[in-house]
Amino acid sequence: MRRLPTVYFNPEDYNHLPENYQPPQDGSAGFRNGIDALLAELPTRNLPKGLIPKRGLHVQPPRFHYGWTFSLRELFETATQCGFAVLKDRPLPPGATTNLKNFAGFATRLEFAKTVREKLQISSCVPNFVYVYSERIFCISLTNNYRRGNIPPPAADVEAIQSFLGMEEPPAWFLDVDIGREWDVGRF
Repeated sequence: MRRLPTVYFNPEDYNHLPENYQPPQDGSAGFRNGIDALLAELPTRNLPKGLIPKRGLHVQPPRFHYGWTFSLRELFETATQCGFAVLKDRPLPPGATTNLKNFAGFATRLEFAKTVREKLQISSCVPNFVYVYSERIFCISLTNNYRRGNIPPPAADVEAIQSFLGMEEPPAWFLDVDIGREWDVGRF
């Protein structure tokens, strides 16, 4: 039988974080006051310092993404209007209009990253499409706290992408729905 290594955990190491961002006192998975208390504070324009993963096997922080949220329809319409929408490989019948059934999300994500790099000449971030806790669950994420801590990409790059997408509101930090959605023991 394989034994897992012991993970050192001291809850006082996280006292600098706002209480709703802190891990449970016993080192278990989750949040000190529960996920609903944290979600009540999100989205936020500024992420607290100290939510950076540690190398090796440790209690790791949740993953937060910096960007804008969309419904699937809003994402499709934005991608179509901005010219980076990619449709599924099957050919459309003559005279057919594009719709959500033909939308290829993964290929569209790759096309958007290419557009940001080549057309907008931005290399400070590689946008990704992720699921987040929000009424509009799709997020165009410019970065996350596992890449850059609480530091967003340069303001000029963010403004250029914001203008390109036609977004009025500034980007914010959102909690990831999938991988790293809570404090938990993990290897980084």
